[in-house]
Amino acid sequence: MWFPTLLIALGFLLIFIELLILPGFGAAGVPGIVLVGTGLGIIWWKIGFYSALIYGSIALVFAIPIAIIGLSLIRETPLGNVFILKTSQKSDEGFQAMPPELKTLVGKSGKTLTPLRPTGVALIDGHRVDIVTRGEFVETEIEVEVILVEGNRVVVRRL
Repeated sequence: MWFPTLLIALGFLLIFIELLILPGFGAAGVPGIVLVGTGLGIIWWKIGFYSALIYGSIALVFAIPIAIIGLSLIRETPLGNVFILKTSQKSDEGFQAMPPELKTLVGKSGKTLTPLRPTGVALIDGHRVDIVTRGEFVETEIEVEVILVEGNRVVVRRL
């Protein structure tokens, strides 16, 4: 009965790979489900239902530590480097998450171009800006003031 147990364990490993590494659905998950079902079906057919549950549990108990060890070791392999992004973007190298012109908007005022429920668009300092309020609704053509800029989020209040 080692072959069906091996099928079940391999199926569980493929399911773990699908959940933790591969994006999307189906590349490893569907074959993993088929292998688990096939292994359990073979054991159920030859020995019985309760034996299939016992062998499936044994396979799961062995598959979990193998998956944990394998996933921690795959980071060091060339295959792991294909799936794991190791680069970063730093501000001292020129990366800026926030457009620099948004920093200068704090304290400036403008008029809403769309209703703010609580997000919308305003004309501030001659530029169309996507803005958000702290939760209140503001109608069109109302004066607003920028009180906070966090990343790309520009928070305003009604004047």
